[in-house]
Amino acid sequence: MTPYSTSQGKRYRVRYRKPDRAQTDKRGFKTKREAELFLASVTVSKAAGDYIDPALARV
Repeated sequence: MTPYSTSQGKRYRVRYRKPDRAQTDKRGFKTKREAELFLASVTVSKAAGDYIDPALARV
C-alpha cells in the first residue's frame, strides 16, 4: 500500500498478486483504512477460491 498525491489530496494504491501470479493494483482509495479493507477482502477471496478477476468480471 503506497500513498500518492493528487489535486484532490492524498490517495492510496494497493498492489497485490492475482491467483495466476500476475501483479496488479487498484488505486484511488481516500483513506488507508479503505485500502487495507480492500486488500484484506482480496486476500480472503483468494484463499477461499472465490476470487474473480475484475477484468474478466466486466465481460
